[in-house]
Amino acid sequence: MVWIFILLLKIIFFKQIKKFCKKIFFPKRKASVFYFEVFAPESAGNKYRTQKWVEILNQNNFKAKSAYVFEYSEYLQLTSDQSSMPFFLMGFMWFRFWQILRSAFYDIVIVRRELLMFNDYGNLFFEKFLSAIHAKRILDFDDDIATAKKEPRKISYYGKLLMEKSKKFSESLKRYTHFFPGTNYLNDLLKQSFTQAKSENCLVLPTCVDYDFLPKKNYSSMADELIIGWVGARNNLHNLHIITNSLNLLASKYKFRLLVICDSPFIIPAYFPIDFIRWNEKNEIENLLKIDVGIMPLENTMEQKGKCGFKLIQYMGCGIVSMATALTVNNEIINDGVNGFLVPPDADWTSYIEKVFQSRNQFAEIGKSAIEKILTEYSFNSNQSKLISFLNKIAMD
Repeated sequence: MVWIFILLLKIIFFKQIKKFCKKIFFPKRKASVFYFEVFAPESAGNKYRTQKWVEILNQNNFKAKSAYVFEYSEYLQLTSDQSSMPFFLMGFMWFRFWQILRSAFYDIVIVRRELLMFNDYGNLFFEKFLSAIHAKRILDFDDDIATAKKEPRKISYYGKLLMEKSKKFSESLKRYTHFFPGTNYLNDLLKQSFTQAKSENCLVLPTCVDYDFLPKKNYSSMADELIIGWVGARNNLHNLHIITNSLNLLASKYKFRLLVICDSPFIIPAYFPIDFIRWNEKNEIENLLKIDVGIMPLENTMEQKGKCGFKLIQYMGCGIVSMATALTVNNEIINDGVNGFLVPPDADWTSYIEKVFQSRNQFAEIGKSAIEKILTEYSFNSNQSKLISFLNKIAMD
């Protein structure tokens, strides 16, 4: 029945009829954009890669809308154990189906990461359904999702019955006409995985912040005890283990504490105090400004090379001195010793942290340079014109 429905849509030339009707009956209408967001509004990804752009597009002669599936509390409840996962997957499919129908009369659709979360079954049916309705389809991704999914995966007998794809993300690429990779590294991976992706159809769009007129870090009244801070989601807490031995070694020599801003605490035996603040959008900036040194340790793996450096963009946008593993985009965001500090991959962080501690009289100057870098390259204002130009070109094409 499903395939008959798709076939009928193609037979009646839905996309061509839609284009014809718009041209004849609505020649001066605004170009319209529909975002399929995979995460709840509480997530940073939804806020900074979807919600803010929808707001900006609506202010710049576009009609833009976004849709998500589950609230964060519902997501946690439905993914809490294996027995409830089928309800999560079925619910996600049901809501997505109606959202795709709702998007039918928009000019451009933008899919954040993937249409169906955790669901690789069905022979890419939803991607095919979307392409049957829309001629202009953009995939927006800010991680190396293929590596995160460990593609190609071994498919079980049950998975084969449900037409599970061993390389779902990689094979879904051909269902899109344009792409928003979050970094140059992801852009290169895209072109390696999907050789038909032309440069003119790809826009490297970093995850941006809008901290331009918000309070910034003030180092003039810094306490003797330094606050080393980390912000992120619980699935990345394991990266903090990279530096805990170094912090334990330095605890007898320097006065500091670790502040973790997350949806889950970081609990380990340590010789230094560890504070926990549950992340929330309302107090996001207030909590970030408590940090003296923001850190982004990464493991030297393919998956972590695909990160977009958003922690650094947040720290530096607030004028906070940052330290990060020197992988891929981190090397582009941080100019070592100028607006932050880099640590070589797989290196022991001890001497590098000590170097930062000993540079505290330079924190104000480094923080100022960090703000300038973010305003110039990683703010919504600095990326707005290229996104609008890109979407206008697609709409006019």
